Amino acid sequence: MNIQVSSKLAKIGSRLAAIGGRHRELEDRIAKVEKLPQPDPIVLQRLKREKLRIKDEMRYCECMLRTLTRRLHTMNG
Repeated sequence: MNIQVSSKLAKIGSRLAAIGGRHRELEDRIAKVEKLPQPDPIVLQRLKREKLRIKDEMRYCECMLRTLTRRLHTMNG
């Protein structure tokens, strides 16, 4: 069981790192669009929605990591 939990922790950690990178990319793109003389509000809205969706996914992954870490400590404790 510990191996399964450890494997899940690793997968979720990798996923969190990947979506964290995507979140930073979106922040950069949003900043670039906002600096344009006439930023496209539709493009900005789409980028900001995607950023929020990714942020929600990051929160979910963080919650899963905490839960699995507690479970692993309980098994070992």
